[in-house]
Amino acid sequence: MDNINSSLSGDKVLVVDDEEDILVITRLMLELHGAEVITSLTAVEALEQVRMRTPDIIISDISMPHMDGYQFIQAVRNLPAHKGKDTPALALTAFSRSEDRERALNAGFQAHLSKPVSLQVLIETVAYITNLPTHSALWERPISSPSQAPSGSLP
Repeated sequence: MDNINSSLSGDKVLVVDDEEDILVITRLMLELHGAEVITSLTAVEALEQVRMRTPDIIISDISMPHMDGYQFIQAVRNLPAHKGKDTPALALTAFSRSEDRERALNAGFQAHLSKPVSLQVLIETVAYITNLPTHSALWERPISSPSQAPSGSLP
């Protein structure tokens, strides 16, 4: 785990979930591995955070009131490049069917993880996505098979 610890050092991570307990737990897990974490309880608030602080990666729930995770990531993808359009994103959701995963990837997420997720899988996936060489082409070619991501990181 030591190499994982340093792999998130300094990464700005935006976590979006309408359940405060999930936000707290996810924030703590990421901060333990060196990430700087910003949290939002709503997708509307998160979109404003992206515009103001362009994170290195977004981790978003799907099922949220007013604006769901699909609408949120599509709104991010419609932003200008300098305002966060190309920010890599991970769907972290209770929606775990293959159709849900496909819908998340098609909406603009680079990876999809089902809740509950192990600490190791979450950290490895975030580290993998944030360390890819170019983010601009990343969201056009989502991670769609386990061979493209860290072992065990995708359902």
